[in-house]
Amino acid sequence: MKSVKCARCGFVGWSDAELCKKCGASMAPAPVPVVAQSVPYYPAPVDAAQPVPDFPVPPMPYSNYSAMPQAELKTGLAITAMVLGIVNFTCSSIFVIPVIAGIVISAVSLSKIKNYPHEYGGKPMAVAGLVMNIIAALTIPMMLAIAIPNLLASRRAANEGAAMQSMRTIASAEQTFQSTAGRGEYGTLIDLWQANMISQELANGTKWGYQFKVQVFKATGYSPARFTAVAVPTAYGSSGQRSFFIDESGVLRGEDSHGLEANRSSPPIGDDRDYPPMRSGTRRSTSYGNDE
Repeated sequence: MKSVKCARCGFVGWSDAELCKKCGASMAPAPVPVVAQSVPYYPAPVDAAQPVPDFPVPPMPYSNYSAMPQAELKTGLAITAMVLGIVNFTCSSIFVIPVIAGIVISAVSLSKIKNYPHEYGGKPMAVAGLVMNIIAALTIPMMLAIAIPNLLASRRAANEGAAMQSMRTIASAEQTFQSTAGRGEYGTLIDLWQANMISQELANGTKWGYQFKVQVFKATGYSPARFTAVAVPTAYGSSGQRSFFIDESGVLRGEDSHGLEANRSSPPIGDDRDYPPMRSGTRRSTSYGNDE
């Protein structure tokens, strides 16, 4: 009779015993594991005369499962830069602030596109906006170079027109003052203002960029009463260019005296003519030719 050793405690007993007398474990022999042997695969030769059946190969599902979908790039800054560039270029940069804003937004957009290419896009639009905004900015000095002289010329022309009208007002007031309150004599600017014949601003001597001055000469045994009024620009070349002169003859004279006073030898203004109330004064002033 054969003996069998217990697999748990090592007790040796008879082979016909089912349980170990020492530990009570089963005395049946443990199964021997079977090791599977790999059999090499040899494909069967294909007969060239026999066609190989063509079976459709089904597509592989989820072939691009690992590829992430590309995110949509942000183009808001680039679009804004291009729109501002078009507006500024079309309007010839009338406003300076939109031009500056367009350049800044274009630069910010290009910077974000360079630093974050996977998040921001629209580089062609940002470049186009930057170019148009720069061109619009370059036109601003040219526009100012054209506009400023025209504005100064318009201002000078307006001031000169107002000065000529004020000179005529002074001459008319002098004639009225001589025949009324002056009793044959002419009055100063203060006298004319006190007689309510001119405004207080004109009586102060400065109006519309011009300085006014009146000189009064009383009548003597050798010459009648007379006056002279001059108007000189307060800022030559800016507030005005021509100086003006008028006297009791009523003839308004003016010329470019480079900021100095005009006088009786200055040429008369083209549209001036003797007014009827002043003709008598013209005849009386013949002896006043060179008297200053």
